[in-house]
Amino acid sequence: LRRIDVTPTTSAEFMLSHALSNMVTALLQAIIVFATAYLMGFHSQASVLGVALAFVICLIFSLCNVGFGLITATIAKSEGAATGIAFMFVLPQMFLGTFVGLAMSGIAQFIGRFVPSYYVTDALTSLLLRGAPITSSAILLDLLIVSVASLLVLFAGIILFRKFGRA
Repeated sequence: LRRIDVTPTTSAEFMLSHALSNMVTALLQAIIVFATAYLMGFHSQASVLGVALAFVICLIFSLCNVGFGLITATIAKSEGAATGIAFMFVLPQMFLGTFVGLAMSGIAQFIGRFVPSYYVTDALTSLLLRGAPITSSAILLDLLIVSVASLLVLFAGIILFRKFGRA
């Protein structure tokens, strides 16, 4: 970051390039997971447009995770601390917002509705396993919630990083 400060690159260009590179990485990861699942015998109930929407949802969710990363970078004083702080964002997403949350208490399931991964999991389940149409109100609502949450977290991360981040 110190080297970037001495270049003509603006902070907006830096943040945008960081977000875009993470979106490309997320897209590649989603393609690998989907291809591996297909090779192992999974056949989606979704149409081609449904699969495309599933990838779009993953891309939007990657923005949320970039925001969480920026918040982590702002709070952390060292790389080791960043690893520990990152788990504050990762674990709730994993346990409350995925299929694991369904095995938890009603309270945990209710709290799970406050993590963006819940809506990603719900949309992907509806699209890929149930074959819901992309115009389904449940999928569109999940997409809206993931989009708004991702943008809010990303902007919060950018604002906190600009204000308190060390360059």
